[in-house]
Amino acid sequence: MMNPMNNLAIAESTISEKRIIGAIEGESDGPLVIIVAGMHGNESAGVEAVAEVLDILEGTQSGFKGRLLCLRANINALEHDVRYVDEDMNRVWFPAILEQIRKTPGEKLNSSERYEIKQLLKILDNLDQPDDFPAIFADIHTFSAEGWMFSLTSTELKQRKLLSNLHVPMVFGVEETLHGTAFGYFQKQGFISFGLEGGQHENELTSYNTKASIMLLLQAAQCIDQEHIPELSEYQQDLGWHTRNLPAEAELVYQHIIEPGDNFEMRPGFKNFQPVKKGEWLANDREGKIRAQCDGYILMPLYQSQGNDGFFIITDIE
Repeated sequence: MMNPMNNLAIAESTISEKRIIGAIEGESDGPLVIIVAGMHGNESAGVEAVAEVLDILEGTQSGFKGRLLCLRANINALEHDVRYVDEDMNRVWFPAILEQIRKTPGEKLNSSERYEIKQLLKILDNLDQPDDFPAIFADIHTFSAEGWMFSLTSTELKQRKLLSNLHVPMVFGVEETLHGTAFGYFQKQGFISFGLEGGQHENELTSYNTKASIMLLLQAAQCIDQEHIPELSEYQQDLGWHTRNLPAEAELVYQHIIEPGDNFEMRPGFKNFQPVKKGEWLANDREGKIRAQCDGYILMPLYQSQGNDGFFIITDIE
């Protein structure tokens, strides 16, 4: 695994072998790409995929353009294989909360996740965005249902232009309903920022597909090219074939939020991008049957104990 480069401007006191999966500083100028995995501790496949990317890139500094930094987020939750310990780490990235976390000594923070964020900020706050190249933030996740991978991003042109190269469906609107996400925070800081949902937690294809998508991201950002990484054509073919019948772009039309005490339970068998019809029986809670509010595709049906979003319904963008 590659060691972080000294000229990444990360203070020595913040460097943690557990926190930093790896880093590359190319010999040529280029984008700053930050990849964070394991924001939820039951999503270790994303961490594995990032480590595999770094293995592929081992020794390519001479052909790499820009800087790449890959980080583990919620180390405590990853070690316990739980989504979170005290609170959802991907719902507290508000500027006021982050400023409070920065000012509060670690031992006085009342949440394991806020302690983890403090350690991440010690690294991220010391990175300078390049003047003449984009800064990119990718937050890597997996999900509890089966079904194909997708990205969560905004409709901003620079986001869509870059992500269109990944052969991964882009879903718009969800980022506006999920408040306090890391990728939402960094988007407001001027990054090209998105969440990549790589597949079902334990599916054997998830790590490969996530790895392939990250490699295509680095190619689209012009950090790497076919000459130095021959596998890129294989990744293009594989992901392109898998997504040939899926919408390239979709938008959110309905979100089912779970309230405390709802006793929400998704009916079995639903997968990402599975078509649903208005009135179709999707789940149950203490009030009875939950039916689809409209036609569309179901996204992220909840099949785990932790989480506040029961499911989403999306539709194609014509």
